[in-house]
Amino acid sequence: MKKEYDVIVVGAGNGGLAAAAWMAKEGKRVLLLEKHNIPGGCAGSIVRGRFEFELTLHELCQMGPKGTGEVRKLLDELGTDVEWVAMDEAFHTINTHPTHGFDVEMPIGSKAFVDEMEKEVPGSRPAMENLMELNRMIADAIEWLASYQNDPPKAQMLVKWSDFMKMAAVPADEMLKKLGLPDKAREIYESYWDYLSVDCTRVSFVVYSFMVYTYLTRKPYIARKRSFEIVLALEQRIRDFGGEIRYNTKVKRIDIKNNQAKGVELTDGTYIPCDRIISNIMPTVAFGKMIDPKEVPVRDRKLCNARTLGPSGFVIYLGLDASADELGIRGYDTFVRETADTHILFEKCKTRASHRKIFNYSCLNRAISDASPEGTCMIMFLLLYTEDAFADVTEENYFRIKDQIVEETIDYFEEAAKVRIRDHIEELVTASPVTLARYIGTPQGNCYGYAVPMWDGMLPRTMSGEKEDYTVKGLRFCGGHGTQMDGYSQAYLSGREVARYTLKDMKEGR
Repeated sequence: MKKEYDVIVVGAGNGGLAAAAWMAKEGKRVLLLEKHNIPGGCAGSIVRGRFEFELTLHELCQMGPKGTGEVRKLLDELGTDVEWVAMDEAFHTINTHPTHGFDVEMPIGSKAFVDEMEKEVPGSRPAMENLMELNRMIADAIEWLASYQNDPPKAQMLVKWSDFMKMAAVPADEMLKKLGLPDKAREIYESYWDYLSVDCTRVSFVVYSFMVYTYLTRKPYIARKRSFEIVLALEQRIRDFGGEIRYNTKVKRIDIKNNQAKGVELTDGTYIPCDRIISNIMPTVAFGKMIDPKEVPVRDRKLCNARTLGPSGFVIYLGLDASADELGIRGYDTFVRETADTHILFEKCKTRASHRKIFNYSCLNRAISDASPEGTCMIMFLLLYTEDAFADVTEENYFRIKDQIVEETIDYFEEAAKVRIRDHIEELVTASPVTLARYIGTPQGNCYGYAVPMWDGMLPRTMSGEKEDYTVKGLRFCGGHGTQMDGYSQAYLSGREVARYTLKDMKEGR
């Protein structure tokens, strides 16, 4: 085939959709290739009986009203047509520790959050107010970095944001202790830890607090018609801008010659030449399975090997024949743990044997009352595994193990939340790490990209993303494994970021 495209995007997950839409908006000839018959990757829904279950999305970060948060601005600039619903709650957290437990519902808004924390932990107000002021400064600094597309004047950064740079190298747990937060207040504040891929002793204070502060000040948002509404809106804009999308089209090989992207080969043998490729497939898979090993740069192989895979997930979807009010289900997003020590929780998530009483659940009807038929509701449970917890599972015991996890999760939910649901289960669906590995093609069913320890968090990635991320000319990566870390919001931002880098590459001939 003769060259027809300025850029090929491999994979129509959230990052790939955003990258393709942004490139097409800028007038480039874009071809988006997707192996499945629909776009979205992890973003989508499944229908069982009279219930339509959201596959993965809890809520979007960095949103806000039109023209405010970075993700909202991105989606608005692309012209996506999505009906957004803002949440008025931060989170509900239940700690069942026999002597240090709590059951707390935290509100949106910095002041409201501090006020509620003072009620729960008398005497915590001064430290919490100091924390919120630091969070405001962190948000200002990250907004400043974004204004320079993460390539700011270095001297100005060191002078203007020296405190920010110092805090970026301190783990969240350590910094919160230095601020003098009482233990219970710190434990409540750290409830969001599993939205990231590591615990609060490993993640940067800057990264963790930026996430929390963004939720509190911008509010969490969800699409009224679930995540697939966002997917379809992005897909439509790609077509509107003149981009081409091919489904049921699997890329077998990314062709690299002498450290330069040349094109892609499909499973049917078709070769499509193009010297600009954006991969929504994670580097570990692309370099390990889709590129000639002789053409993989040593540095890129070392970087993949140095990085640790983020968690995989076990998801339980329940359709219940009673409403959330009738059952007494409180809150949209709830974290349930047997201890509030995030390091212990992270370690327990390594194996099925130790992972028993750690999960979060969301009830979509608490955000969108008519998400399911009247008189019903839906709950989605998520259990994270931080290592390959299903490595020993065989075909013979697979279903027994899944059933055991479901039984234990429901038992513990009923005990912790004091809500009885067993007699109301109308539909039950599960997705294990094996399911995710088969569907999205990641090692171990990884759904969190690469883990984000101190050396490889958002700031190191974004600050080196343009020139020092991966080194094959004409090949860039986007998605939840990219520079912006894991999650829907970060995948969209990485798509735009990589599209901008690719446009700059094209302009400068590199």
